[in-house]
Amino acid sequence: MYNPCGMLRWSPLWFCLFAVCSTSGLATPLCVTDTLANYIALGAGGCQVGGLTVVNFGYSYVSGDVSISDADITVTPSTGAFIGLKFSSSDFSVSGSDSAVYQLSYTYDPGDIRSLEDILNATTPVFPGFAQITTEDCENSAFSGAICPTTSDTFSVSDNGITLNSPASVTFSPPLSTLGILDTIELDGNGASSEIAGFGSDLTVPEPSTAAPCLLLVALLLRRRRFQRF
Repeated sequence: MYNPCGMLRWSPLWFCLFAVCSTSGLATPLCVTDTLANYIALGAGGCQVGGLTVVNFGYSYVSGDVSISDADITVTPSTGAFIGLKFSSSDFSVSGSDSAVYQLSYTYDPGDIRSLEDILNATTPVFPGFAQITTEDCENSAFSGAICPTTSDTFSVSDNGITLNSPASVTFSPPLSTLGILDTIELDGNGASSEIAGFGSDLTVPEPSTAAPCLLLVALLLRRRRFQRF
């Protein structure tokens, strides 16, 4: 089999190695802080966060008195011990008798996903104002509309101005390769007010292993180089 790197000398060979090892990272752009509207525009191509690809963002206004545009919601990726996405907006706010319900969906694929945790960043809910994020996940599948064709889990985080119920999580055993997420955002003034800064969903996954094939290739190249000297 023809090896495009085989006829190159030593320095170009290392350049070729770098290209091979970084190809997967170049295939899908990294997720960056941007509007939800621009994330939706990524479509099935999606972007990468922490080695996972997240695709097919969707957003809809369900009911209530206050609507928020997808351009007014900011998406911020997070990496490190946990990877995930945070959603924030200065417009996540209602007062008096106003209320609002929104739905947000997206899919992680592929991965080795061990758990999912939601964190609510509540700012000034005033009792009996109420804020709640209800998350439904779809195990090893994307949602079809609001329907999960496989097993699903539901949990929520909330704040009524007196008690903050956050975080909330679910553990997957065995780990999942695909995870569909459907978030329902509910804000109720209830005669007072309800405002949140945003919320986030964090995943736990194994340490990235994409370097392993490259390290093996490096070892093989060094071994080949050693024998070429004799």
